[in-house]
Amino acid sequence: MPSVPGAEDNSADTVRFSLLTNGLLLVGFVLAYELLLRRRDARGQLAPKLPAPERVGVLCSRFPSLLSGGFCAWAASAWQSRHQPLDLEPDALILVRFCQLGLKFSLLGTALSLILLPMYATGPGEAAGFNVLSLSNLKIGGSTRFWCVVVAAYMLTSTFAYLVLAEWRVFVSIRRQHFVKAVSGACGAAAAQTRRSLMVQEVPENSWSDLGVTAFFERIYGRGAVYCCTRAGTCDSSSGSAGLGLGLNAQPAAQLLQAAGVAAVGSTAFVTLRSAEQCVAAPQVVLSHAPGWQVCAAPEPRDLVWQNVTRPLAQTKLHHRLGMAATVLCMLFWSVPVTLIQAWANIGTLSRWFPAVTDLKGISPTAYSFLTSYLPVLALMGLQACLPAVFGAMAQGYEGHTTKSRIQRTILSRCFSYQLASLYVTVLSGSLWDSLQEILDHPQQVLDILAHSLPKANVYFLTFVLARACTGIPFLLLHTQFFCSCRRDAQKKIACAYGYEASNIALVFVIGLSYSFIAPAILPVCAVYFAFAALCYRWLFLYVYDAEFDSGGAFWYDLFNCVLVGLLLSTLSLLGLAALYGTYMQLLALLPLPFLVVYLALHCWKSGWKSRWTSLEDAVQADESDSVLSTFDPDLYKEPQ
Repeated sequence: MPSVPGAEDNSADTVRFSLLTNGLLLVGFVLAYELLLRRRDARGQLAPKLPAPERVGVLCSRFPSLLSGGFCAWAASAWQSRHQPLDLEPDALILVRFCQLGLKFSLLGTALSLILLPMYATGPGEAAGFNVLSLSNLKIGGSTRFWCVVVAAYMLTSTFAYLVLAEWRVFVSIRRQHFVKAVSGACGAAAAQTRRSLMVQEVPENSWSDLGVTAFFERIYGRGAVYCCTRAGTCDSSSGSAGLGLGLNAQPAAQLLQAAGVAAVGSTAFVTLRSAEQCVAAPQVVLSHAPGWQVCAAPEPRDLVWQNVTRPLAQTKLHHRLGMAATVLCMLFWSVPVTLIQAWANIGTLSRWFPAVTDLKGISPTAYSFLTSYLPVLALMGLQACLPAVFGAMAQGYEGHTTKSRIQRTILSRCFSYQLASLYVTVLSGSLWDSLQEILDHPQQVLDILAHSLPKANVYFLTFVLARACTGIPFLLLHTQFFCSCRRDAQKKIACAYGYEASNIALVFVIGLSYSFIAPAILPVCAVYFAFAALCYRWLFLYVYDAEFDSGGAFWYDLFNCVLVGLLLSTLSLLGLAALYGTYMQLLALLPLPFLVVYLALHCWKSGWKSRWTSLEDAVQADESDSVLSTFDPDLYKEPQ
């Protein structure tokens, strides 16, 4: 954690303890996991889809009895085939590729840090311990050395831009190829029918029937254009609250919507057309100037949250806005528990509460480092792990989103926002907490205190990333064992919690971006995290996770936005540091950097927005063969009992 200038620096001891502890944890976990995979019962629970050992080739010539058929053997095989395309669903593929994107950036940044680290280490500053490898060891007020930071910032930002632009091109290609594959029936009859289906919301009152909805679309596309139509819910005077899907809260909700000036009536229907071309065009045009008829591409039935399908669209939109407002408001109070955790790591605070802590370092440096550096990191991780349950309940129960993928994307954006807030609260509260007395005594030294404190937070985040790599990721491999042992139905499908897990990856990426030019020693640790995460997620998606929905890799949009916001904030933070450590000319040289990040975001969205829609060219090509129509099920969108 940041420390007051002149105080004893234990950053080197903290880093050594973190490296040793997490390294031993990771090695111990891999060995334990291999041994568990030797047991037939544990193997079926840890990796339900993993082939039997005799069906897996011996991939390691050394110690084949230990490594063949297990995680290590598979990891060796995955490394050998790393240049081959991954055969995964789009959502899984995007998550793995995002880890690989972080790995590429971390490795390239590590190569560049070979120039920055010696420059920092030999700087004229007063930093001590591990902090000599950060910006805090440069001279305040400007020096020639800071030009290296300016050049490194542009080089690292350019490297990220090159990598992310290439990933956008791959993503667009993945989306297109997946549509072509799904619409042809290669992914199953349900996927092919979904690509020719529409979800119609706010159906007008005079068309509240299957025949009425069918007649509307056949007036537009011609007689026989509709293959089938299924109403998911009705809303009339006799149906009451059940038809609205609002339960006991129907009347208050309806009154709230009416007061807000929106209509509370409407129902939802699923319409399957015979033509993929017509289905693709419908959401992109105005079908009618009459009220209602809100049309979008239909999700797969497994993606639907059926109890929310019949909710009025206006109600969902209103509740979503209120949920967003509540999320932003509660973020203002999020700093309270995070600051308390940082106070836990503050030796001055601990010594006031527990005087014996002062002597603990001399008695047991290991216990001291664990108490003041590693345990607060685990506490913060535990606090952040509570967020998905809260946001998931809000998105599904209160806001009423109709698809699981939309709920997971909502969890992703909100979890990342709170985790990003934790990052900055950690830096600022740590700096101000440790330096409060010094600031009160010498107000004129505020900038000097912040200049010494902000870069030194890299030790805390290095420990955080290591804990994520060696504790958080391994837990994903083991949590199925715990869940299965506690369930009556051990055969229940295990799904990936995309929202929470993707937000964790995005947060580590932002930490790497933020400290890549402030304290580049963190980049090798980020590389370890992304390498192990990419490996573990490939294993999980192949042998553990079952696909709960198919959003076509739409999580990429949220991951891209998260990382770009983090990159923009990191460049603004660098400008603040440049005002302290750089000269006026060096500060001016860095001023264009945030604008370049904004330009990168706009350029990516301008060139990649088409990926949100299916091209008419691909849809027309899919209609050349209508043999897949014979596999369609008229009851595909019938609500399960």
